[in-house]
Amino acid sequence: MVIISYTGLDLFLIGELNAKIHSQVSNLLETSEEEVVFSSYDSFVYYKGHEQTSIQLIIKVEMDEKYRPFQKQLAELLLKSSEEYSIHATVYFNYFNSEDSYSRVNSNYPRYLTSENERSEEEYDEEVEYSEDELFTGNIFQEFEVDEDDEPQSFDSLLKK
Repeated sequence: MVIISYTGLDLFLIGELNAKIHSQVSNLLETSEEEVVFSSYDSFVYYKGHEQTSIQLIIKVEMDEKYRPFQKQLAELLLKSSEEYSIHATVYFNYFNSEDSYSRVNSNYPRYLTSENERSEEEYDEEVEYSEDELFTGNIFQEFEVDEDDEPQSFDSLLKK
């Protein structure tokens, strides 16, 4: 497993960047594309109180120790591919052993959404009557709502209901 995380770059740009380089990363590491994932956070980089989004990009790579021989080439690829997205970039690596990683994959579903298996909004037909099991349109917070005249309740008392 290889997890490449970006801090200091707009979330939507990370998706665009990922689409461009995902195959290159897996090829460089000589592994399947399913072993490589990209991650982003709604986070920012700050320096002396000034936000640095798209100025300072920090790329963290977490991967199995077996990929260590590819570190320099992967760093070069990530730095080069980020040039059109940020002014400066830093890449650092954290390693783990495969025996320290565990996964659960549900065989009833594809492992990842792709353009081939992702449903679009157009596939939702507003003319079709969906059953309550398929589509819940009620208030999911109804049992937690209190009348404004009632005394405030503790969180624990709400859970006991």
